[in-house]
Amino acid sequence: MSLGAAFVRVSTGSQDETSQVKTIEAHAEDRGIRIVKWFKLHGYSASHGTQEPALREVIADIGRGDYTTLMVTESSRLDRREDLDAQAEILLAIRSAGGDIISIGEPQFGRTDFAGRIVTLVAQHANAEKSKTVKRDTYRGISMIIAANAHHGPLPPFWAVTGERYAKQAYCTDPGAVRDVFERVANGESLAAVGRSHDLYPASVKSLIRFAANHTGVEECRYTYEGVTQTWAHEVTPVVDSPLWWRANSVLVANVTDARANKGGRPVASPANWISGVLDCPECGGKLYLNAGMTPQGNPRTPKLRCGGEAKKRLSCGRFKGCDAEPVLDLITGMFASDTTDILAFQRVAGNAHELEALNAELRKIQGRLSATEDDDELDALVAQRRAMKARIEGYVIVPDTFDYAPTGQTVAQMWRAGNDAVKRGMVRAVKKCGGIALTHHEDQWTIDVGMAEAAEGVGGVGGADGIVDLGNGLCFRRQAQ
Repeated sequence: MSLGAAFVRVSTGSQDETSQVKTIEAHAEDRGIRIVKWFKLHGYSASHGTQEPALREVIADIGRGDYTTLMVTESSRLDRREDLDAQAEILLAIRSAGGDIISIGEPQFGRTDFAGRIVTLVAQHANAEKSKTVKRDTYRGISMIIAANAHHGPLPPFWAVTGERYAKQAYCTDPGAVRDVFERVANGESLAAVGRSHDLYPASVKSLIRFAANHTGVEECRYTYEGVTQTWAHEVTPVVDSPLWWRANSVLVANVTDARANKGGRPVASPANWISGVLDCPECGGKLYLNAGMTPQGNPRTPKLRCGGEAKKRLSCGRFKGCDAEPVLDLITGMFASDTTDILAFQRVAGNAHELEALNAELRKIQGRLSATEDDDELDALVAQRRAMKARIEGYVIVPDTFDYAPTGQTVAQMWRAGNDAVKRGMVRAVKKCGGIALTHHEDQWTIDVGMAEAAEGVGGVGGADGIVDLGNGLCFRRQAQ
């Protein structure tokens, strides 16, 4: 059985890649290919080349020998750029690295024989033409929208559209809620508090406040086609008066100061510590976060684990009063830092079928160079290499490859000590998911309780006393019951 990767892509967030996944899984099983890596690109436009970084990753993986086959439902999932040279460069790079492309809908795509090359060129040209056709057809519909001065583009919360396809009319679904948001922001209430009241994120509150049509009654819509941006006015019913809109937006502008700018420290979205947001609150089930810092006198505070709620709410339950973080951190660190269990990786443990794949890849590389060589001496040398390579392949005795979880030479303790906060965070999350790791109160002190849940789902659905803790990226370790 050979190893392969699957490439699944849809252009917009409203599309679903489920059908592609099912088709690839079925054909991979029929062809004896084990899919070891999935590339799922949701909302990536191939006509703009946004999928190219993923294709470069494929080339690097094949070059390292991670797998030899890339499967797609049709070639347009890989590339649809109008630059045919750019399409061809990616395809040649995959082949030069020793890889092969299987397009389920186009069996001859990517083949090295004459018919395969013709099919590949025609498919690449058709993919580019398809992108042009989609853009042209889309603009035809946009032209009808422009002519009708209809709505086009995103809307903030509490706004929606109604009407025919090319004559959509935007309207406010809850004017009272919008006016309440404006009043509270204008009166200086925090965006987080306003968002909690209306089940919104602070960024969504900002987008609503800055939506000018709330008070002007006119939404400026725009669309860019072939480098030219067209704008048109779409009339709506205003929701708030201009003084209120101005007051609320003035508050947002006042908050945009140098004092609030990122000074180059920890990114806003990054946790302050590997434990933040991992453990559950023992009272409400929310997330516990590490709170530390300095007192007004400049002395360091004692780090505490406190309830921070969940998702958009981010409100403490008030029932859990917090606990010292250091003992909890020491318990978890000691558990991992003293664990000599081997880290396992799903890899080949026996067989030589992969070597035959390497020989076939080298033969394809030689055949590809034959068609591009003009020098007679080099041509003779390549012919001799091809003859010798074909003789090796014909006489090759295959020992089927077998795969299993095998030790990587690294233990849990070594990974913990060498890992950064992201690695440690992932390890704690993995143990929590597999067997359960919780903060519990025992004998007047807070401690960590770790158990193997009977229904825990690890790698391959293994749980219980012989549970496997999935660390991601093909790594795991087998953990015994405590």
